[in-house]
Amino acid sequence: MEKEQQREKILNHPKPLSPNQRRAVLSDKQHIRIIAGAGAGKTETLTRRIVYHLIYEEIDPAAIVAFTFTDKAAEGMKSRIYDRLKDLGRDDLRARIGDLYVGTIHGYCFRLLTDYFNYGNHDVFDENQERAFLSIVGKDLGLANAGNYIRNCKNFLETVKVVEGELISDEVLQENSPDFLEKLNLYKSKLKENKRLTYDRMVSLAVENLEEKPDSFKHIKYLLVDEYQDINRAQEKLIQLIGRNAGIFIVGDPRQTIYKWRGSDETCFEDFAEIYPDAETIYLTENRRSGRDIIDLANSFADSFETIQYDHIVPTRTDNGIVAHMVASTDAKEAGWIATQIESYVHKGLCEYSDIGILLRSVSTSAPPFIDVFRDRGIPLIIGGGVGLFRKDEARAVGMLFSWLFEKSHWRLDPRRADTVIDGKDMLPFAINAWRAAVPYSLPNDMADKLKIWKSETLSGKFKHFTEAYQKLLNILGYLALDPEDPNQAVIMANLGRFNTILTDYETAAMLGGNERDWVRDTAGLFEYITGHANGTYDEKIGDDLRGINAVQLTTIHQAKGLEWPIVFMPALTSNRFPSKNTGKQKKVLIDRDLFDAARYEGTVEDERRLFYVAATRAKDVLVFSSFTGAKRDVFESSFVSDLPRGSYIELSEHDLLPAYEISKGADPEDIQTFSAGQIIAYKTCPYSYRLNHVWGYKPGFSEYLGYGKTLHFCLRLASDMIKNQGCSPVNAIETALDDHFFLPFIFSERSERIQQAARDKLIRFVKERAEDMKQIKEVEARVEFPLQKATVTGRIDVLLHDGNCIEIRDYKTSKDSTTHDDSSIQVQMYALGMSMIGEVVSKGSVAYLDDASLREVGVSDNDLVKAKEAAQRHIAGIITKDFTPQPGQHCQSCDYGAICRWKGC
Repeated sequence: MEKEQQREKILNHPKPLSPNQRRAVLSDKQHIRIIAGAGAGKTETLTRRIVYHLIYEEIDPAAIVAFTFTDKAAEGMKSRIYDRLKDLGRDDLRARIGDLYVGTIHGYCFRLLTDYFNYGNHDVFDENQERAFLSIVGKDLGLANAGNYIRNCKNFLETVKVVEGELISDEVLQENSPDFLEKLNLYKSKLKENKRLTYDRMVSLAVENLEEKPDSFKHIKYLLVDEYQDINRAQEKLIQLIGRNAGIFIVGDPRQTIYKWRGSDETCFEDFAEIYPDAETIYLTENRRSGRDIIDLANSFADSFETIQYDHIVPTRTDNGIVAHMVASTDAKEAGWIATQIESYVHKGLCEYSDIGILLRSVSTSAPPFIDVFRDRGIPLIIGGGVGLFRKDEARAVGMLFSWLFEKSHWRLDPRRADTVIDGKDMLPFAINAWRAAVPYSLPNDMADKLKIWKSETLSGKFKHFTEAYQKLLNILGYLALDPEDPNQAVIMANLGRFNTILTDYETAAMLGGNERDWVRDTAGLFEYITGHANGTYDEKIGDDLRGINAVQLTTIHQAKGLEWPIVFMPALTSNRFPSKNTGKQKKVLIDRDLFDAARYEGTVEDERRLFYVAATRAKDVLVFSSFTGAKRDVFESSFVSDLPRGSYIELSEHDLLPAYEISKGADPEDIQTFSAGQIIAYKTCPYSYRLNHVWGYKPGFSEYLGYGKTLHFCLRLASDMIKNQGCSPVNAIETALDDHFFLPFIFSERSERIQQAARDKLIRFVKERAEDMKQIKEVEARVEFPLQKATVTGRIDVLLHDGNCIEIRDYKTSKDSTTHDDSSIQVQMYALGMSMIGEVVSKGSVAYLDDASLREVGVSDNDLVKAKEAAQRHIAGIITKDFTPQPGQHCQSCDYGAICRWKGC
């Protein structure tokens, strides 16, 4: 009886599930396919299914894996799981939820490779970092031999993505595209040489290793996959391998397949039922998001799809919402009309700026009129979608100034117009004017002279790294006058932090392999990277402390997937913009086009229809679609508008106002945030420094010793495994680990050998003095994750020792200078707290210093852990409530951001 009551609580709390959602949660089929329409509650269905496995079926959390499309979606799902478990009184399971993986496929592949297949000494390139790396090594691949180098790099990466995503074998490439295979193998060797992984490479390597060792994941009982319509063939293969002995539960909607241009293959969703003939298919059609008129319009438009037809989504709301259409005479008047509607709604108190999304087919093409009009009218605007960052004056200014360092540089003032290019020699006044337009203070008359001195100092090698040069530049520009507590100025500071990320991404790639610093060469390469790659790939930085900023969000439809707004504007619906005029345009690839479905990557009008459908279904209460005719009335409206039934929307002119409508204000629950123990300690040291680094993206300066601590930890981990599993002596184990795996990515081999010998002496001394402890190691790099307040704390315990009577947590530090003992103690105590929540009693804690083999104990008594918990909760509360009050002190002397902190030395 109690079991049945549990089941009913899972199905009905906090709100009852629909009949088909209940069916999905309770199904005992091994393979289940959920076709979930827009706004149909798929995340809640996935959440309840996981909770059902945990509570009703009593499945070990470590036996459940859930894949989401983005990290943000993972946060949302994990938040719901925590909340449901808490509401159902299962705090014991909440404490163990860290054993359950909820996250992206790429994140899981990295965990798989590091935990099981010896990739723990590798780092991961994100897509921007990979572009930076290729911009450095591409010449070695022969990509500069003919044609435009930047374009060749782009084509090469896109082809690599095809090969990895489609699982095209070397044998096939050798037969059909041997020249590309030669380049690809050289590229892979350079990644391997520098111990770097890319997103696509991780999936391929995970597939290769799982095929060789299929039993690695026999403990997985359930695999759940969200947004299955957006996976590619490599990811499909990975899912099949992980789910070989598990139940597989997939959720998707082929009507919302909008990423085919980067490899998504919606036929994977259709093939699922053929691969698994026993699969049960369940439809979720009830839309809880949008008003009835919005749903009716979306359904009518979906009926125009030629290749797929599914049941209509069904509105559960009783109100209609508003759907309106307007045609303006020019794009500027269209932007002005939308600005007027926004002002009207906000001034009437009907909504906030943040309740509004403007969704564009292309930000690059269609955003400029909105940026200009909104700036002139003082409407706060957040821009995303590829070129967002360099549309902001402050980012454009510093981007131009760093480009100006290169003698042969140039800059295109308007990315849409080739006739707006300025040469480097003329760039300085344009950069100063851009900065003047961005900031709320006056600039000194000698600004140009100071910048010329900065240029000379930079090129002469005065600065140690790009970050030091950048911080000096910011000081010249008056950065310290910006007020981080003013929301608009905080956006400026966040965007400047984002630019620091660009500098670091390039500099890291440029210095890999122990390259010597050459400022002339490096600034030339940086110019190529900024103008050829970064200008179109880095978005505006909106840190967590700015998520609540009251601003309209302007973004691409692709970036809006999974989001919603009470009011959505879909402007610029002209015939050459939506569908995109590039639809079906043949893409340049460096392999035989017959080796894969090339047309899928190039898009069709049908794909553009799906994109339109996704945009329309983001609206909760008000949906407005609009276009313009052009001054000569030579611009025509999108054919998609013609596909909408005439009676399904209100027709407005550019002189009309939208009818007033009371928007829905149902606030979404705040997602649980995840913090590492290191982040909490960083906040404890100085909340403002935490904001600069962890929220806004400012980076510490480059050091050739980056990775030193990581490689020592990795060698100690391997040595511990050899002692525990192979019975090796501590000295032999550490010598073997160092010989095989010691690696410093930024120091050339000859110097690295000298440093390795010093590390060898250091670690041999350490293991000799701690030989008995090394033999008592129970587990190395144990993951810990536990709930505190509205957050989870994560970390990796260097070693767990067990002498037969008690458990000891030990943290390794390279030296006493690397951190304070107080900070190290808090870290150990937080780990002990996490262990205690899952029933493991920790009796001892310690910090071991590798440089002198010394050991310091850490108190882990109940009282110690209570104090550590209270301190951690205070710090987490400070981060969540956005309290970034500066805390100047002795640590300011070694702070990476002292040069751009107005409180240093206060």
